[in-house]
Amino acid sequence: MQGSTTVLSDESKMWRWVVLPTMLLALSCGAPNVIHTALRGDLATLKRQIHERQQAGTLNDTLVGELATAVAGRELRSAVGNAAIRRIRQVRGCAGPLVPVLADRAEQLDDAGAEAALLLFEINRRLDSALVERYAVASSGAWRAVAARATRASRYGNFRRQFIRDADQRVRRAALRAAGEAASLDDLEAVLEAAQLDPDALSRSLAVRAAGAIGGQRATLALKDYWPRAQETTRMMIVEGWALPAAYRAGGRERLIWAAETESALPAIAAAGALVRLGGTTAALGAAVLARAIKAGTQAERRLAIRLGDLSDQAVLAASKAASKDDDRKARVMALARLVGVERERVAAITGLRELSKGKDRIAVEARAARAAAGDSSVTPQLLTQLQRGSSHQRRVAALGLLQLGRLSSAATALADDDPAVRTAVACSVVIAAR
Repeated sequence: MQGSTTVLSDESKMWRWVVLPTMLLALSCGAPNVIHTALRGDLATLKRQIHERQQAGTLNDTLVGELATAVAGRELRSAVGNAAIRRIRQVRGCAGPLVPVLADRAEQLDDAGAEAALLLFEINRRLDSALVERYAVASSGAWRAVAARATRASRYGNFRRQFIRDADQRVRRAALRAAGEAASLDDLEAVLEAAQLDPDALSRSLAVRAAGAIGGQRATLALKDYWPRAQETTRMMIVEGWALPAAYRAGGRERLIWAAETESALPAIAAAGALVRLGGTTAALGAAVLARAIKAGTQAERRLAIRLGDLSDQAVLAASKAASKDDDRKARVMALARLVGVERERVAAITGLRELSKGKDRIAVEARAARAAAGDSSVTPQLLTQLQRGSSHQRRVAALGLLQLGRLSSAATALADDDPAVRTAVACSVVIAAR
């Protein structure tokens, strides 16, 4: 791969050769056996040691946080291939404490190494200039994507526009994200071309959003002209683009009103939600559209409207209360989860969620998660059972619910889960909670 002999910047090298050994030393010298076990990846022993400490009451929050850091680091170091890419993406929310491990992983010149480099860039551990200069002509699409993502500075405009037309969709996506951050008028034509012609749906959506970030009347009207030919998911992104400040000031506000009043399906609901979120004189219009959708929309429209509705609006509140008794149990649990946040509705909403959480199906799982998010500690026994007997998804939800209730020791069971995706997700959430 051209230009890849040195992957780490000077700063990242420091992290690797100074901070990484220090971190591992702190986690090993004098650390409890459970930390050593986590670093070794001995899953069977880790399960036993966690259980023994839970029973003895010696698994305090500090130790759980250290254990979670060790587990997350171990997962990043041990995964290979596509699994390694998935693990790196899973730790985006808690990447700060894992910088040494990520920097070490970025030394490997495979696709996962590029993913680690991208994440380090996202949390500002990389220098834009070093990445662009090293990987702009790399033979690997994954590493060219690293260079493309780093072209957000104005001086890299020519590189950015070249990357928007790259043969590899990973590179185009990264360049379009950079274009959205750069918000340079010089990118507008390339971005609008990608919005209409790129064969990758995600790239088209990213291009639409970048156009909104660039803004101006040309971008706003071009997105309107593209609307009739755009697929629903892209229309949703057009709505998001119109809601961005540079487009909103240049006709985006009027486009959102038009979409909310005259269009149909999910894009109209999204436009109404944007009007509510942005406030001002048109917020009432958006609230009215959402209230109507909650009452009489399609199943998908009602669910999205429940999620976006402002419960301080009386019409939306009334519609949400009606939905909390709906035959559509998904809409019911969503409405109840929102109503928990309204003081005078909280008791009734919690009661409704408790009733829905008695079963074993997906709705029951969602109801239990909503109760945990609301701080209803009476759901704890159900979450503990779900953590032991549920599917991978259910175990993950249960562990995250226990974390929301402040039960770090109980949630630690998932740090030794058989599914690496569960272990990583819960470890990352514990790291965040412990901080």
